[in-house]
Amino acid sequence: MKTAIPREAIEQIMKEYNCSEEEATKAYLDAQDRAGEASRALLEERFGSRKRTIPPAPKLYTPAEIKKHLDKYVVGQEEYKKRLAIAAAYHFAMIQYLREHPDDTTVKRFRKKNTITSGPSGSGKTYCVEVLGDLLQLPALIIDATDYTEAGYVGKSADDMIRELIDMAPGYNRKEQARFISRYGGLICIDEIDKKAKNGALVGHDISREGFQRSVLKLIERKLIPINNPLSAASQIQEVMDRQRGKKTSKQDSMISTENILFILGGSFERYQDNLESIVKKRIQHKGRVQEDGSIVIKGFAAEEGTGGKKQLENYYKKAEADDFIKFGLLPELIGRSPIRTFVNLLSKNDLIRIMQETEDSILNQYKLEFKLFDIEVEFATEAVEYVAEISENRKTGARALVSVWENILTDFQFELPGLNFSGLQITRELCERPKDVLLKMLERSPFVDFVENFRKEYGIELSLDEDMQNYIEQYASQKNMQISEALKKLLSGASALNYMDIKWPYKITKDMIDDEKYFDKLFAKWHEEQKKKDAQKI
Repeated sequence: MKTAIPREAIEQIMKEYNCSEEEATKAYLDAQDRAGEASRALLEERFGSRKRTIPPAPKLYTPAEIKKHLDKYVVGQEEYKKRLAIAAAYHFAMIQYLREHPDDTTVKRFRKKNTITSGPSGSGKTYCVEVLGDLLQLPALIIDATDYTEAGYVGKSADDMIRELIDMAPGYNRKEQARFISRYGGLICIDEIDKKAKNGALVGHDISREGFQRSVLKLIERKLIPINNPLSAASQIQEVMDRQRGKKTSKQDSMISTENILFILGGSFERYQDNLESIVKKRIQHKGRVQEDGSIVIKGFAAEEGTGGKKQLENYYKKAEADDFIKFGLLPELIGRSPIRTFVNLLSKNDLIRIMQETEDSILNQYKLEFKLFDIEVEFATEAVEYVAEISENRKTGARALVSVWENILTDFQFELPGLNFSGLQITRELCERPKDVLLKMLERSPFVDFVENFRKEYGIELSLDEDMQNYIEQYASQKNMQISEALKKLLSGASALNYMDIKWPYKITKDMIDDEKYFDKLFAKWHEEQKKKDAQKI
């Protein structure tokens, strides 16, 4: 276990007892040990022996039970959920069997169902693993491969993943946590593994890519890892102290094997050139598909003209083979140790609607709860949900887009409504399209007054918009199909320059200022030149 040694305490011991730094450090650690022993003895004398709760063995689930649970949280992706359920169910069932039947020589080193997953970002690759870990009640670590590098270089090493997984396990100390994983297993999902694929344009050893892959390969192949980072100062000091005391630490207590850890590798496998889809497509095109009439038909993930001029879509991820991943830049050995290959589909508008309406952790339910905390009942109209799904689909970032779209719509409502006399809020399509205008109408506030007030708060300058200017801006917003508040922001975006020109009086906005988008830039440039002349005259 790591021990933090305060520098001030060591210096104080050296000063008071006239000893070396090494002697002071040893004395400090010994004193800490004795203090800990005395504290435990006193507590046991007063309360009796400490009751230590042994974590129960995690429950085993069938593949069908796991998939049924995943279905509650992840829409679609049937093939991926099925493959993931099979890998997890058999992996942890095998660990239990071998633990309970140590004399069975049929399978001594079982072949782990490590899985590699490809598909668009935001489609549920890592979220499925999060939900799976919650169900199994086992340590489940999800990491981003771009945060790690090859051992021996600056940054996290692959071995650090195992120590991070240990931190997630139950136990009173790292030894107990490591024993839990050794006994029951764990799960590590390495996301963005495609970012560690070797670039074919590079020559030589690439420490940030190929080197990292080799480090992961060793973990997958079963490797003994120190449960404490051997390079940390605390571990090195503790090792010196243990040697001086003649204390020996067995490998069983200081190391952990990766044998019982299931690895899930995932990535979008998208690259500016030679992405996985294009690699698969080229391979299929090379082989071709001969129809009964002798013609060759090639389907692509991107829309292509099909029979009768209709568009046809096909996911090329599901056709990826081992050689395709290798050609992309992954090591053959790594692909070989990941026997299960699966994929996720790009989420459609319909998928996004189902994610919002049918999943147990629906984002709509979360917003309902958030507003309910301030006694506001919220209802989402079907047309509003469809609108948000349409906007999110166009962003091409999967389910992640839902949060940002809803936040843009509801942020002002969540700020303004709590504490006011509102008990309900109906989320309609109109509200989604024009949230600011709808909110100001609810608050019985003019968008013009609101803009002027906010501008004054931000810059300390009072803008003046007469009735003719307000009508003009309303017409502009209507023609452009914009919110009035958005039209004001756009048309007067350059007005912030007034803040740098020492404007202290109400500033009247005219049609000339609105029609010329460079008006305030020109005004500032003119003012700046005048200031330079005044400064020159002073000199």
